[in-house]
Amino acid sequence: MKYQEFYVKYKTSNPQATISLFSKRNWWRIVLITIAAVLIEPLVIMHKHQRSFPFSLNDYLELAAYFLLIVVPFVAFLFWVNWRETTKRKRGYGWVGKFEVIKKRSLFVFHYLLLAPGSKNRIKVNQHLFNRTRVGDFVEIRRDLFGGVEAVNKINNFSSRLTPRLAKSQSH
Repeated sequence: MKYQEFYVKYKTSNPQATISLFSKRNWWRIVLITIAAVLIEPLVIMHKHQRSFPFSLNDYLELAAYFLLIVVPFVAFLFWVNWRETTKRKRGYGWVGKFEVIKKRSLFVFHYLLLAPGSKNRIKVNQHLFNRTRVGDFVEIRRDLFGGVEAVNKINNFSSRLTPRLAKSQSH
């Protein structure tokens, strides 16, 4: 996460996960199911096509290796995603920062807000927030434990925009 000094740590109110499929208690079941699928699926395919060519251990091992190359990265990705969510819930905190919009940029379908403080501090936002926000407005950015953006909200600062105008009108 860039510019960590501009963020404040806050306590999250995430409810604890009830029963996760990928919990520490269930990991051996997932591994067992994955191994069983990798070992059984080549047999099913070879049985389906057994009439056209005879069964051989070499062909079976080759098919099992292909299934292993497909299934293991998929299961590893699922474990990784679940580990991130579990860690976020376990730690129970996130980061929040308040930034001023100094410039707006739109590139085809992507919309960016350039923020201060910080140099080259920009964040991608949706079109609705981009259209609602003006230069000089403040936005609140909530980040998760790992620095990923969870939410970007515009802060209503109507009174702070009125103050400089009142000061200018009273000086004339």
